[in-house]
Amino acid sequence: MKLLITGATGYIGLRLVRAAQASGHQVFIAGRASGNIFFDLSKPQPVVLPEKFDAILHLAAITSSSATNPDAEIGAAEQLIDAAVLQNSRVIFVSSQASREDAPTDYGRTKWKIEQRVLAANGHVVRPGQVYGGFESGLFGVLATAVRKLPAYPAFIPAPSIQPVHVDDLVAALLSCASNGALQSSIFNIGAETPISFTRFLQSISKYWIGRLRVPIPVPVLLIRLVITAIGEKLRTKLGLERLNSLFDLQPMQTQHDLQRLGIKLRSLDSGMHRSGLRKRRDLALEGQALLSYVFGTKTSSELIRKYIRCIEQLRNGRAIGLKERYLNIPKLIHLIDLKNINNIDLGQEFIWRLNAAVLISEASIIGAERFLGIGHSSNLISNGFCIFSAVVQEILWRIVRVLMMPIIKNPFALKTDSEKQA
Repeated sequence: MKLLITGATGYIGLRLVRAAQASGHQVFIAGRASGNIFFDLSKPQPVVLPEKFDAILHLAAITSSSATNPDAEIGAAEQLIDAAVLQNSRVIFVSSQASREDAPTDYGRTKWKIEQRVLAANGHVVRPGQVYGGFESGLFGVLATAVRKLPAYPAFIPAPSIQPVHVDDLVAALLSCASNGALQSSIFNIGAETPISFTRFLQSISKYWIGRLRVPIPVPVLLIRLVITAIGEKLRTKLGLERLNSLFDLQPMQTQHDLQRLGIKLRSLDSGMHRSGLRKRRDLALEGQALLSYVFGTKTSSELIRKYIRCIEQLRNGRAIGLKERYLNIPKLIHLIDLKNINNIDLGQEFIWRLNAAVLISEASIIGAERFLGIGHSSNLISNGFCIFSAVVQEILWRIVRVLMMPIIKNPFALKTDSEKQA
């Protein structure tokens, strides 16, 4: 297909261009500074299409709060739609879940007005939920940066609901919509079928994307609304607080039917929050972090975790063995696993293999050499004796705790063993 894309340098646009080209489509770019066709949202003017395109995907939008110009954005979209109609090209407009006629912000109302013009031209409208994943950009980038830099994140009360969609799943939906010429002009809602709280979304960013503990701080929505109202339209627009109004007033979308029509199955939020967008790699990363931290006695580096993942993907089945969450969250508890008798249960031998792999990866690293061989560290008889004594005492204590907790830690894996299934 021949595709023309606006907003190709944006968060979604970059992933769309890459995926379209990888699928063998001819991709043309419409933009202000670069591209095949000139297109400027801030200065509406006639758009000249040199040829017919199978689909025109309109992703460009004015996202800066200080640069909002609804009339210009609508006018530019109308020029693009008119050019598409002349060439008999289908328009696919990427809108927003916040879009509606009575939206509380210019952003939502502007999207709705453009939607009406697209539908009148027999085009398609795609309304994504909260887009995330890929790389940190757009609203997702703002949220990820805030969670990374701040010691806490807001837990709004009552908690607004969102419907997340991974950026690559959204891209797949857009390409499906573009390639299916039999689809009638309509609005496609793309997002998780079951809404989740915004608090849980931030918690997932903290736990899986950032990998750092952040504390939720309860914040009443009523208080935020009062502040937004009190500071006036000009200041709240400048500060970008209009986005909060959109969040608080989001209407739930029915997405199941639209996802089925486009043949899209969304990945889970936990899976999508891994950097690769795949849950099996996220689970492997958590497993590698636990085993390597157990070996080192402290949190390890991301470089060693990546080496562990590559090791398992190349030499084993590429999947995590399913350690229980207590061991993933507190690696020191791996001391409680009885390594002598673990071969008697399912996955026991595999666990021993992976633990040995973690030891080898650790010892072969510069950090491991410094830690285990004492390279670069001075030592004497007293300090060495104290280290040996401390290690012996810790081992004795862990053995005692292991005996006391044996009924609880008998099977360290989340999956049931064959004997447990038969029982």
